[in-house]
Amino acid sequence: MNIVRYADIAETRWINGGGTVKVIASGGIGRDGTVTLGTGKRWDWRLSIADVGQPGDFSPLPGVGRILTVVDGGPLHLTINGRSQLASPFQPLAFDGSMPTRAALPKGPVKNLNLMCRQGHAGGSVSIAPLQEHLLLPHQAIVLLNGVARAGNRKLHGLDTIFGSRNEQILVKGTGTVALVGLYGSNSR
Repeated sequence: MNIVRYADIAETRWINGGGTVKVIASGGIGRDGTVTLGTGKRWDWRLSIADVGQPGDFSPLPGVGRILTVVDGGPLHLTINGRSQLASPFQPLAFDGSMPTRAALPKGPVKNLNLMCRQGHAGGSVSIAPLQEHLLLPHQAIVLLNGVARAGNRKLHGLDTIFGSRNEQILVKGTGTVALVGLYGSNSR
């Protein structure tokens, strides 16, 4: 069982000073569609939590699809390629990372869940759901956004993430809200 404890992740300051990020995990997608976790700088997908403390421009990410979900605070007002978009709490917003993007914080700082996938290598999805009981699939991750949960006999805390496994079925039970993150190879869908 692969659990990433949010409290144990090192925080990194953005180059522009506008916020911080904790990378939950990154990795690749095997030819057979297997999701792999890695720690290198080269990734096909990356899942992170960002604290946005001030308005500013996003770093351009050519060739990367992004799904941003406000999980605390909000909303976040984005201008993506000149077009206004409102990222409301718990409403995933997908956009092309190569597009010029600027963020405004109409109600103060926010915390975002970010899934980034390298186009042509990986794809992904994020959906928000109430947690009662969920059987985790091998190509999925669950991020506990709020509430109380258990995976087997292990307790999950706020923003902890558990990744599915090909070797065991993992039943996650509890109450609260989770982000269900799906990962797949570009040819698997």
